[in-house]
Amino acid sequence: MRSDRRLIAVHGIGVAFALIAAVAWPRPGQAALLVPVGESGLPHILQWADREQAALLQVDAVSGQVVARIANSGSLLRALGAGIIPISARAPGCQPPDRR
Repeated sequence: MRSDRRLIAVHGIGVAFALIAAVAWPRPGQAALLVPVGESGLPHILQWADREQAALLQVDAVSGQVVARIANSGSLLRALGAGIIPISARAPGCQPPDRR
């Protein structure tokens, strides 16, 4: 009976991970908020963006937030390997402000 509960728990975790990844994982060509993990900060993210030739859309030096356009899926995996979590940033938040 305990192994059944463990199996259900593992499947539940897998489903939760898949749903989170489907919502938060940016597609190639989309913008992504780059969140550093651990003590790495803005310089680390900027170095990664330079290596990957990711187009920077927004850089906030005060808060350390960087929004960049992701070129391909390989870049996303290399970001995770470098300790950076890419979170999908939808188009309305990444549009230049209206000049009226």
